[in-house]
Amino acid sequence: MKHSSVELNDLPDEILIIILKKLYNVQVLYSLIGVNKQLNTILHDPIFTSHLTLMRCFSDDSIDSLPDPILDRFCLQILHEIHYKIQWLNLESSSMKRILLATNYPNLFGLGLYDIEIETALSLFIGVLFTCVRKISLYDERPFEHEFFLRIAQSFPILKILSLKNSKPQNNKLYRESENDNQDFSIIKYPYLTNLTLYFAHDDYIEEFLVDTKVCLPDNAVHLNIDYEQLNRVTHNFTRDITRINCAKLGSLCLNGRRLPNYAKDYFPMYKYRLLSMLM
Repeated sequence: MKHSSVELNDLPDEILIIILKKLYNVQVLYSLIGVNKQLNTILHDPIFTSHLTLMRCFSDDSIDSLPDPILDRFCLQILHEIHYKIQWLNLESSSMKRILLATNYPNLFGLGLYDIEIETALSLFIGVLFTCVRKISLYDERPFEHEFFLRIAQSFPILKILSLKNSKPQNNKLYRESENDNQDFSIIKYPYLTNLTLYFAHDDYIEEFLVDTKVCLPDNAVHLNIDYEQLNRVTHNFTRDITRINCAKLGSLCLNGRRLPNYAKDYFPMYKYRLLSMLM
């Protein structure tokens, strides 16, 4: 390490940044932060600290936690040192709680949550507020139930952008077979939501956000990214009453290049067509 450090010290900062940018920033932070003052100054740059993926991703799309020595050093030292620089965290379930509770993140803008164990997430989000987080991406192959989305709304009160990828149906659908079913459960409110992406979501999650007895969307504020065929199917060819109210509130739609048929536009009175999704 000393020999490598001397060689690095011989290089100007501009060259060091070019070299280190080509490497995995989490490994760079783990290996080099604390080595010397020059490297510390460089590694505190947002290039290396603003977006962290604190998990391992494999070629078969499987996900695992970081090795224990790396995770320990991040949670005990590195995150404390750079916490005010972090704007985005990609996390997996088994280490999510430890990382989020390791320090405070005053400038954390967004979260990517992968391979989520629902019980872990629910226990973490009870009574905890992430008041700066405005963007969340959810990726899983296990069902998300209504209670999970309720906790998301409660723990992230200014959430603006939500993206969901999950092909598994819900196990405990609170809206059952009958459209006249009145059930006693909390209607979820996302008062600041402006962008909702459901391209890779099972129909159950499209119902979760469009059925007005489950979610209350803000008026004329939300841009929805969704496949036309799924939207058509969930709204029963744009005739379904229980999805009419939330669809009427949508400000704009991106339908993967498709356009609404003329007969459906009354179902979306605020409708504006967007060819490309609004990601910001």
